[in-house]
Amino acid sequence: MTEKQRIDREMIVVCAIIGMVSALGIIFGVLMFFGWDVTECNSTLLVSIFFALAGSIWGILLCRNC
Repeated sequence: MTEKQRIDREMIVVCAIIGMVSALGIIFGVLMFFGWDVTECNSTLLVSIFFALAGSIWGILLCRNC
């Protein structure tokens, strides 16, 4: 494995982690802002929103770093 391939794989993983953490922050920030309880929310909807946000943020980060 060359150094360039290693950097690319590391960048992909780091961007994925940043996307997931950012999505969690956005979701919990919105829930706290409106005073909603996490246990009262629809779990399927929360998971769907989380993955949609995380995927979008991940894609944006990868496109910006190309």
